[in-house]
Amino acid sequence: MNRLTRNALIGTAATAALVAGACVPAFAAGPTPSPTHTPRTLASIQAAAKTQTSKREASLHTAIGKITAAKGISSADRATVLATLNSDLSAMSAVEAKVAADTTVKSAAADSKTIDTTYRVYAVAIPQAHLASAADRLTSTAIPTLTAAHTKLAAALSGRDASKSTPALQADLTDMAAQITAADNALNGVSAKALAVTPSDFNANKSVLSPLRSSVKTAVADLKKARSDAKTIRAAIK
Repeated sequence: MNRLTRNALIGTAATAALVAGACVPAFAAGPTPSPTHTPRTLASIQAAAKTQTSKREASLHTAIGKITAAKGISSADRATVLATLNSDLSAMSAVEAKVAADTTVKSAAADSKTIDTTYRVYAVAIPQAHLASAADRLTSTAIPTLTAAHTKLAAALSGRDASKSTPALQADLTDMAAQITAADNALNGVSAKALAVTPSDFNANKSVLSPLRSSVKTAVADLKKARSDAKTIRAAIK
């Protein structure tokens, strides 16, 4: 029982660490253009557009690779995320070509502006990909792992290790269950809500993804507490 529980806890720790790490870069706004005080020329706008689209293409390729290889994300969410990322990848190429073909500063500036306002690669597409992957993995891996550990620990405290059971350990067991439930509740609907966000939604509300990010962080904290409870119980009965 102890070996199985220990393996379960280690697996959950790795999952939580992976998700926590994945969420850090997910919400970066992306490169901020350097301010300029000189009049823009057609050539400078075209060069800037090429740089901006190239950076986003590189980031999208990286995100596509990570989502393709990610474990725990549902098939439906993976397909939705990859469709968005690949669509934005094609869009970046199309926008760069369009700006390159523009013949006036006005048209080039207008087309270049869509790199951010229409697609929002850094503000929406990549963050929602990380959110969906994180929420799905916690739901499909970390929560079931800890739930199984709780079941084993409860059985041990009421069975072969009943003589070691104390009110404090029973309180830890109860808290462990409560933390798992809290994490599950925090993650409810996060993936679907994240994937439903559009660039237009972000344009209207720059904080639209913030509550979802907070929900994932809350769930990670809940599961860390549940894991801590489990370790306390395991140490007492081993």
